[in-house]
Parts: sequence; structure tokens; C-alpha cells
Amino acid sequence: MSCQMPLRILVVDNDEPVCEATTEMLESLGYRADCQTDSFRALEVFSENPDQFNLAIIEPMLPDLTGLDLAIRLRHIRPDLPVLFYAGYVDASLSHRIEADHLGYIASKPFRLSELAAMIKDRLSPGPKHPRVEKHED
Repeated sequence: MSCQMPLRILVVDNDEPVCEATTEMLESLGYRADCQTDSFRALEVFSENPDQFNLAIIEPMLPDLTGLDLAIRLRHIRPDLPVLFYAGYVDASLSHRIEADHLGYIASKPFRLSELAAMIKDRLSPGPKHPRVEKHED
């Protein structure tokens, strides 16, 4: 009998409560999540064993090394890494840069657990990816 390890996701957000809440949501979905609040530390953790991560979820507006620059560096190490950006505010220039640089897609936060599950499924499944997921209001 084979025992499949849960998928592992790198979460990078300088807002520690948001990072921890996202990690808890991921774990409730059955994923292993590694919360990093510093982009340089996230790069270091990823570099130590890049194949252990199945996905990166990154806040694009990180200080020092931005989330976009972090994604570029992660992709230099592992070009096939799926990336999902999540931000409280998504403007057209940010969406355009992510799309133009083929960095992943962006979602507005906060989001529901079901929305997070759908975004992850989309990023990890083969085939075309949706460039953006809009925030849904209740």
C-alpha cells in the first residue's frame, strides 16, 4: 500500500496573521503549508529543497524583495512551480505584469475556503490556467 504525502504549499505574506490564517485554511483542505513572513527567508527555505513544494501562494506587495521578484527567483530555481498571488487590492498594472511575465494568476483576498480550494485545484491541474479570479461578495 502506498502512502501519498500531502501536497506542500509555500505561503509568503508579511502580515503574519494573514499568513497564519491562510496556512490554517490550507491545512483544513489537507495540504501541508509553510508560512513565511519574509521574502528572503522564503527564498532560502525554497532553495534548500525546491522539489518539496507543489505551489507557492505569495502576497505581491512584500517589502524588500517584492512578491513578483520572489516569484521570478523561485521560477529561476524551478521553472514549473505554480504560483498564485493574493492581494487585498488588485490594480490593472499588477494584473498586467503578472500576466505579461507569465508568473501565475492573482486573486483578491479575503476569499472563502471553497474559493481557495478551487484556485489551488486550477493551479495544480494540467491545461490552461485562468489568469485571474475575482473576489465574490456575499
